[in-house]
Amino acid sequence: MAKQNAKNTANDLNNLFDPQGYQDVFKTWASMNERMVSLSVEAGTRVTDIASETAKDALSNLRELTQVRDEPAEYGKAYTDFAQKQAELFTRAVQAYANETQKVGSETAELASKAGEEITDKVAANADSAAQKARSAANKAA
Repeated sequence: MAKQNAKNTANDLNNLFDPQGYQDVFKTWASMNERMVSLSVEAGTRVTDIASETAKDALSNLRELTQVRDEPAEYGKAYTDFAQKQAELFTRAVQAYANETQKVGSETAELASKAGEEITDKVAANADSAAQKARSAANKAA
């Protein structure tokens, strides 16, 4: 009889940890990673678009600058216009990058918070389940 109780207790101890519960935690973690990568890819795409548009505008400004002028005084105005357009372009690009950084930062913080809550809840549920099983196994063994 004591041997049977020891065997039952050993089986109960083996069942303390629910593999499905831990699988759920890993799935939640993998889902968070998938969403994080998706955010990164989307942000990378938008940043690449910003860089591409900035480069196109800069090249267009350069094309305007290097056009042949009829009067020598027009070259001075062309350089002034070029410098102003480049400064405006730089300002727009920096603003666009800053907006993108802020957006990604907010989305990442929100995602991390949600994932942290989900994982914490699942781990806590697994721990509670294991504790209940341990109490049950201890009661059976006694």
